[in-house]
Amino acid sequence: MAILKKTATAEPYRIPSLAESDPSFGALIAKQTELHNRYVKLRDERSKLSREIEAEKAAGGQRLSPEVAALLGDAPDSLTMLTQRQREIATEMSTIEAGQEVILRRLDEARTVASKLVCSAMLPEYRRRLGAVCDAARALEDAREQHDALLDDIEREDVRLDYLRPVRAHFLGDRKEGRVFYFVKEVREAGHNV
Repeated sequence: MAILKKTATAEPYRIPSLAESDPSFGALIAKQTELHNRYVKLRDERSKLSREIEAEKAAGGQRLSPEVAALLGDAPDSLTMLTQRQREIATEMSTIEAGQEVILRRLDEARTVASKLVCSAMLPEYRRRLGAVCDAARALEDAREQHDALLDDIEREDVRLDYLRPVRAHFLGDRKEGRVFYFVKEVREAGHNV
């Protein structure tokens, strides 16, 4: 008994990502991630500060603005410091939100450029696969025509087809200019010579 050889499986075709195709797109994605991570940290810190401020107020802490505290010669109280930090965080979060909006617009523009690069790299493989679909569609159309021609020949002999229980490929549309014809026509009109 011969040992069966395992056939090597072909590597699946890999489509490059937009970031791989265009480094500027990748840089925008990295910046978007960085801003998102920073925003999440600030949001968490803001939540923590809100809880601390509420606890200070509940404990009877009074808030003096830093200017009033300096005027009176007092050290700024913790409630004031917490509130001041909360304002700083709100300002930074607002700035990050504005930056994220700009990045989204830039990503949309960069996606167009990167998509063109990916598509031009993928065009030969796409045309190869589209050609295979067209060849299979033409083969199906040819097989359907041979099938229908046989049924036509049988009917010309005045044979009752009931006993054959024929099935026709109506899903292909008309025999001469059916769905395959229009599909191949659409492929040609899209500029593919397959």
